Amino acid sequence: MFTDYVRILAKAGKGGNGCVSFCREAFRPHGGPDGGDGGKGGDVILKVNPQVSDLTPFFFSPHQFAEDGQAGKGKKRKGRDGKNLELEIPPGVVVYRLTAGHLLHSSTDLLPIPKPGEPMDKMVELLEPGMRFILCKGGRGGRGNFQFRSPINQAPRYAEEGEEGESGQFLLELKTIADIGFLGMPNAGKSTLLSKISSAKPKIAPYPFTTIRPHVGIVSYEDGLRISFADIPGLIQGAHLGKGLGFYFLRHIERSRILVYVLDLADQMTDSIAVFYMLQEEIQKYNKKLLEKPFIVVGNKIDLLPIENTKQQAYEFEQKTGYPLLPLSAREGSGIHHFLQQCREMVLLARKSFPSSKIELSKL
Repeated sequence: MFTDYVRILAKAGKGGNGCVSFCREAFRPHGGPDGGDGGKGGDVILKVNPQVSDLTPFFFSPHQFAEDGQAGKGKKRKGRDGKNLELEIPPGVVVYRLTAGHLLHSSTDLLPIPKPGEPMDKMVELLEPGMRFILCKGGRGGRGNFQFRSPINQAPRYAEEGEEGESGQFLLELKTIADIGFLGMPNAGKSTLLSKISSAKPKIAPYPFTTIRPHVGIVSYEDGLRISFADIPGLIQGAHLGKGLGFYFLRHIERSRILVYVLDLADQMTDSIAVFYMLQEEIQKYNKKLLEKPFIVVGNKIDLLPIENTKQQAYEFEQKTGYPLLPLSAREGSGIHHFLQQCREMVLLARKSFPSSKIELSKL
C-alpha cells in the first residue's frame, strides 16, 4: 500500500497542574508554601527521515497525541515534562492546516479529506533530511503555590492549572523529490525505462495502468554524480478531470527539474505527435508552471519497428513540433547511453541555474 495524501488529528500534551502544598517538617512550624510547578506538555514534532517512503502509518493511525505533563509535588518538586511525540515523514511533505484552535480528547472525529486542488491553509514544506517542525506545542505547566507567596499572602492556598496543548487536524501531502520526472500514457514503457537505468523494481506487465504508485530510481555516474528519476502512473486524456490515475500523482513531478515525455512509437493506434500535445495539455490544466520546465522527448519501443520507420517518425516529430525526438528501446537498451548523457547535461545546467532551496526552520 502506498499513501501520499492523508489527514491526521494531532494534540500536544496538556501542562501539569501546579501543586498546593505546605512544608511539614520537624522544627519548622511555619515552613510556608512549597508546592512545585507542573511539567510542560509534550510537543508533536514532524521529523524528516529519508528512510521513510510514504505516509501509510498515518492512514492506519490518524490520531496522534503527545504525553501530558505531570502535576507538581510538594517540597518544590516540579512535575516531569511530557515526552515529545516525533512523527517520522519522508522528504517532500507539504503540511496543511484543516482546523485551528483546541480540540478535546473526546473530539476524535476526523474531517473529510479535501480533494486535490481545493484551497487549503499551507503551513510548511519539509524537504531536507533531518528537518524538524513543531506541529503542535505542548501546554505550559501550572505554577505551584510556592510561586504565589508574597508579604501580603504568605500562605496561598491556590495554584495554577496546566495549559491545554495545541491541537488541530492537518493534511499531509507527499510530493516526491526527484531530478527528473517521467510523463507518458499507460503502457508507454516508463517503468521499463526506469528499471533499465536504475535498480528500481517497479511492476512491469503488458497491460495499461500497471504502475499504480510513484517509483523513484537513482542513477550513479562514473564521476560520482547521482540523479534521481521518478515514474508516475500513466496519463490519459481527461486526466485533469480525474480520469485514470495519473492526475492524482502529478504532484510527484512538481519538484522535478527536468521532465521526460515517454512516447510509444510502436503503437499503431495512436499518433505520437497527438499524444505529446495531449500530455502537455493535461499538465497545463493541472499546473501551468510545469510547462516552463525543460524537457526531453523520447520515443520508446524502437526494437519493434524497422530502422527506416523510426527515423521517419523522429524526423516528422521534429518538423511538426520543433522539438527533437530521442529514439530508444528500454527493453533492449539501445539509445539508453545517449539518453543518460543528455539527462546529465540538463540536470547539471538546471542545478546551476536553480539550486535547491532550503527552508530555514528553527532547530530544536
